[in-house]
Amino acid sequence: MRIARPSPASRIALGEINLADTDLYTKRDAHLVWQTLRAERPVFWQKLDSGSGFWAVTRRADVHRVLSEYETFSSEGGTAIAMLDAPDPAAGIMMHSSDPPRHRAFRDQLGKPFSPRQMPAYSDFVRSFVKNAIEPARDGDVWDVAASFVRLPVAVVGMMMRLPEEDIDLLLRLAYASLAPDDPRYNKQYNKRGAGKLATAGAAHYEIIGYFTNCIASRRSNPSDDLISYLIGAQIAGKHMTDAELLSNCLSLLLGAVVTTSHVINATIIALTELRGGAGCWPDSTTSHSAVEEALRWSSPVLHFMRRARHDTEICGQKIQAGDAVTAWIASANRDENAFERPYDLDFTRAQNRHVAFGAGPHTCLGNHLARLMLRVSFEELSASIETFELADAPVHLASNEIAGVVSLPLRVKPRVSF
Repeated sequence: MRIARPSPASRIALGEINLADTDLYTKRDAHLVWQTLRAERPVFWQKLDSGSGFWAVTRRADVHRVLSEYETFSSEGGTAIAMLDAPDPAAGIMMHSSDPPRHRAFRDQLGKPFSPRQMPAYSDFVRSFVKNAIEPARDGDVWDVAASFVRLPVAVVGMMMRLPEEDIDLLLRLAYASLAPDDPRYNKQYNKRGAGKLATAGAAHYEIIGYFTNCIASRRSNPSDDLISYLIGAQIAGKHMTDAELLSNCLSLLLGAVVTTSHVINATIIALTELRGGAGCWPDSTTSHSAVEEALRWSSPVLHFMRRARHDTEICGQKIQAGDAVTAWIASANRDENAFERPYDLDFTRAQNRHVAFGAGPHTCLGNHLARLMLRVSFEELSASIETFELADAPVHLASNEIAGVVSLPLRVKPRVSF
């Protein structure tokens, strides 16, 4: 997604808005759209050509409410607008697509390998990966930082699952095809018959499920101390997970990994080049806790989550009917003028940073501690290794209305002397 800084008074005509159009996030100005909606229509009905539609909430307070109030807004009717016109086959069996108390039972078990106390066990792997990712910057040639870091989150999950290193690139492509089926890089590869983005996502999902079916069978025969073996042994509400539950949650953990650190790193680098007129550098404050939180707010890797109204309700005086789809636009909430001072400024010393980059409420991202670890280590190593950097060419953005992403970010860098 392109990150823009619209002037405070700028607006776009409501009739021109299409939040489902992936071109909005790669070719136009999504931030201008969200700014308009926050000011003029904070609860907006987005009608689609198919005849269906969804409500869009764009202010932080409303986004937080929709994501937190599971009694009113359910996760079991699809969690993204790509699932608007079809039932979610994972409802109730995937943690991501379940409501409490079922969701809580999943989270109590699945969350243990992602708890803060487990982070030191992953630190050495993360640091080794980051150092290797930065190594090409030594050469003095143009370095594509996006290409170097895109594997990081999936590689970390692969390490936790003890997956073969040679499988990481395949799983990465499949995950992006699932989450960004409109992007031509993945649409052409996985949509063999030209049947549209649903076919692309479906084909990728099918291949991922097949992959994890083999992994689960292998771990049942030869259990180890990896994450898949842990899931096989875990009990949800006193019962072991079914094969369908195991497969759905392995899929969820893989897809969840894709939308975290790599985009945050890329978006932060782009912003730092803009702050200094093209010549970026790593400020001394970049490695602080507040810098990581600000980078998350700034980049907002997940654009939206969708929920279904369980019963008739109201948001900002707007009546919402039972069954209506309601989308919470996280990327807009993190620029809300009523929640953040100078929301279009990247400020690594920002205090009271109540961003919702990881969502809110019971469904707050399970991997948030791991994502923060990856970002802290990445910022430390980038700051220690690179003195200045500038764009060698324009960034190429991922075509998706669900997640943000930078496909290519070529840089000219000046390494530090000690690097």
